[in-house]
Amino acid sequence: GVVSFIYEYFDQNPISQIGIIVTRNSRAEKLTDLGGNPKHHIGVLQNSLKCQGEPSLQNSLEMAYQSLKHMPNHASREILVLMASLTTCDPGNILVTCQSLSARSIQCSIVGLAAEVYLCKKVCKETKGQYHVIIDESHYKDILMQHVTPPPALADTEASLIRMGFPHHKEEAMPSYSMSCVLNEL
Repeated sequence: GVVSFIYEYFDQNPISQIGIIVTRNSRAEKLTDLGGNPKHHIGVLQNSLKCQGEPSLQNSLEMAYQSLKHMPNHASREILVLMASLTTCDPGNILVTCQSLSARSIQCSIVGLAAEVYLCKKVCKETKGQYHVIIDESHYKDILMQHVTPPPALADTEASLIRMGFPHHKEEAMPSYSMSCVLNEL
């Protein structure tokens, strides 16, 4: 599921970046910083799949917000949460966190692996994300693959262009030496 999603994501979005955050024991932990190497993300993820204690959706969203808030406005800023818990142990009002995400145009989508949770639905609605609860394994894969394609750019998105080109060769009045010139002189 997640491994094929990461490979497919980078196949469809070769210059994009992903970061992985896990939550356990009411804390959020950044496994990988934003980066474009799928093998690195998968290797780190496979070595740290230990579920312990209660998750904290708010702490995870706050950590993702800190990573994404400095991204340029023309970049797509998205959070995809895979949540198997029916509860979340948060330190404060998660709706304040949602307002911060919305103010920076960061979309949060959640894939529920257990059952529908009102708070998850509310978070997605507030941030203009999508909320899905999976039915079975094939539905899970389909839902994940829907998030491979980036969302359309907003009308008020600013784009910054970078001037690129090829170097110009300066023609010299003197001819360059070649092997044939050297051989003729000998």
